[in-house]
Amino acid sequence: MTQTLERTSFRAMGTVCAVSATAERSDAILARRALDAAQREVAASERALSRFEPDSDLSRLNRASGSWIAVDTRLCEALSAALRARVETQGRFDPTILPALVAAGYDRSFEQLTERPAMPVNGWHPGARIDVDPGAGRARVERAAAVDLGGIGKGFAATRALDVMRSTWPGIAGALVDLGGDIAVWGTPPEGGPWRVDIADPRAPDGLAGTLAMANGGVATSGRDTRRYGPGRRFHHLIDPATGMPAVAGPLSVTVVAASATEAEALATALAVTAVGDARDLIGSRPDLGALLIPHSGEAILIGRLPLIQRQPLPRFVITTERGRSP
Repeated sequence: MTQTLERTSFRAMGTVCAVSATAERSDAILARRALDAAQREVAASERALSRFEPDSDLSRLNRASGSWIAVDTRLCEALSAALRARVETQGRFDPTILPALVAAGYDRSFEQLTERPAMPVNGWHPGARIDVDPGAGRARVERAAAVDLGGIGKGFAATRALDVMRSTWPGIAGALVDLGGDIAVWGTPPEGGPWRVDIADPRAPDGLAGTLAMANGGVATSGRDTRRYGPGRRFHHLIDPATGMPAVAGPLSVTVVAASATEAEALATALAVTAVGDARDLIGSRPDLGALLIPHSGEAILIGRLPLIQRQPLPRFVITTERGRSP
């Protein structure tokens, strides 16, 4: 029988989302159930993790800083993943960056940002304490601190949505979840082989640098070439925890492939604010990771093993935060 790609798209978490499932034509109903379950999971993750939703669990946590509050399992898991990433990246990824992010002008969803200039943040320090008690379903953030899970939240939601698809339909042959470029994949596409994720090139508008051949795992891209705001679009959303201001050090963009979209997103964020010379030391000892860093000028830098297929001979591979796109 012929396999097809069943798909759905929707808007959530401030971005365009797409979910795909490999299915026989006779299994279209099962595939649709899996797609619907994935969309519901993304919506549930947004309700738990969004800082722009006043009633989300994350917003309640931030308002109650200094006190324990009951929270959804999703927030407990996402906070735990963020804390692990903060340790693994030596603080270059910091979920308590929100006060600095707001001071820098990113105080509302991106499409609503104004021309307000970035300001130094007062009274904020990196590495604020977060306590998570999964058994009791509660969490606490240090008094006067606040958490942002914007990037890692999308990777986390993509990972959970993929898991939900597989549990909803155990016989699913393959699945892909793309939340604005935070991508989780499993199994095979209808034509067999790996999933192919196109990578855009920031130094060649409308061009492609190459294609990732993804089997199982996650991929995420982060950089400063698209989400810019403020006077003359001089500012970007990547905060350097060392300064509390939009990062100066770091490449134009970076793509990371990891075991999950959650981990890939956190590492991409960390590498995006890391001097290119230090990036290799940060993840070079991890054979399970691959990263492609695009500096503002010069040759692209490949770290680790990246399943990259060249569509055509190129002098170098380049990439942008236009985000990977699934065909």
